[in-house]
Amino acid sequence: MSEPAPAVRPVPGHQKDRYDRLKESFRQKYGTDPEFFARAPGRVNLIGEHIDYCGYAVLPMAIEQDIVIAAATTDDQKLTLNNVDPSFSEFTTTVDGFTIDKSQPRWFHYFLCGFKGVVEHCKIDKPAGLNIMLEGTVPKSSGLSSSSALVCCA
Repeated sequence: MSEPAPAVRPVPGHQKDRYDRLKESFRQKYGTDPEFFARAPGRVNLIGEHIDYCGYAVLPMAIEQDIVIAAATTDDQKLTLNNVDPSFSEFTTTVDGFTIDKSQPRWFHYFLCGFKGVVEHCKIDKPAGLNIMLEGTVPKSSGLSSSSALVCCA
């Protein structure tokens, strides 16, 4: 028995310009429209910070700032990740040939962690490649879980 597909929701009216700009950035980079968007909010912990992995309770709350990706599948078995912010460099790898160097974290490692988790959990033998364009409003290194939002988008 297969699980139901995730919900597809229309882009809220106040976000339409933002998604249109992301779509245009994707189109300029890859020469085609994205097939889908994924969005995940940043979060703040109202009770407890960095204690959840020690077994204590936390009370997370989603915030308005978020990460949005535009994505399209490819037949070339490559993951190509780009960010609309030019301070983040492009990253390309194969779907099965990457390693994540925990000693030197890079922005794209968070996407790779999410991708790897989905592939392993769903037991996908031959994952498709992806072209990704990312845009985010969660300030980096602010304690608002921009990295977790990127993992969730994958």
